[in-house]
Amino acid sequence: MGIVWASIATLGVLLAGGLLTWWLEPRLLKAFGSTEPGPAAPLDIRKNPRPSQADPLTYYGAPIIALFGVVWATVCLPWGPALIPADVNIGLFYFIVVVDFVVLAVALGGWGGNTPGSVEACYRIVAQLAAYVVPLGLAIIGPIMMARSLSTVHIVEAQRDAHLWYIAPQLPGFVLYLVTGLMQVYRAPFLEPFAACIDRGVLGACGGWPGVLWRLALAGLLFVVAAMGAVLFLGGYAGPWLPGWLWMLIKTLAVMVLMLWLGHRVRLRGTADMLALAWKFLIPVGLANVLLVGILILLGVGQGPFPLVGSAP
Repeated sequence: MGIVWASIATLGVLLAGGLLTWWLEPRLLKAFGSTEPGPAAPLDIRKNPRPSQADPLTYYGAPIIALFGVVWATVCLPWGPALIPADVNIGLFYFIVVVDFVVLAVALGGWGGNTPGSVEACYRIVAQLAAYVVPLGLAIIGPIMMARSLSTVHIVEAQRDAHLWYIAPQLPGFVLYLVTGLMQVYRAPFLEPFAACIDRGVLGACGGWPGVLWRLALAGLLFVVAAMGAVLFLGGYAGPWLPGWLWMLIKTLAVMVLMLWLGHRVRLRGTADMLALAWKFLIPVGLANVLLVGILILLGVGQGPFPLVGSAP
């Protein structure tokens, strides 16, 4: 795919997915009976665009950085065998790195906003990163091991050729991805950086176009993390009868709804709870899942036809 068409496709996917999530999420939360919307809180675009003590550079630059991080993450999401802006060999590693630009952006925007709530969000979001980054890595190692590739397209094709979605042999890994994914997208029960008790963090300090960019970036973040879950565990665009992009959309929305539903079945968790959960439960589960996947690979479960690195074609 040419660079121009890849750029247009990436922006189009993100805009469509972000707007769809922006519209759908509040309705799902209402159906689930949520009283704490977090990043899905209503946006007042008429609000004063900048607090009087804010630093203009970081205040206005932070939502742009957040949006670009989500745009870059969209680049490696496959919507069909040829419907991917860039199928790079390290696509999954690239995704994990660039999607966390949102963390950097919230930290910068929170500090630059210079309100009590936004500065508190800066501290909380960095602590939340420390809680989820290791178990999230352990959750995605399983699909990488079975597909023997970091390419998102190869991971989808490995599941298609093996006639097996990785959710079947790796259910613990999928559950681990859902939990750490909720931490990564700051949805209940892990929405502390955007909680009402700190005036929604950076969202409470923003209005006008910065507020719109924040909401689009955070909606897009939920969409791309759910889409990657569909790629890793549900076979991505692979499926009968329907076009590949439609399968990918259906699976992405299914993962998104499941994440939001599960998150609102549990009471809200603070930073200390998240750190304890990660180190006492999620990381041991992740290590056990890696051991399980290794055993399954030795038994030949879920193996596609891809040759091992360095082997003869």
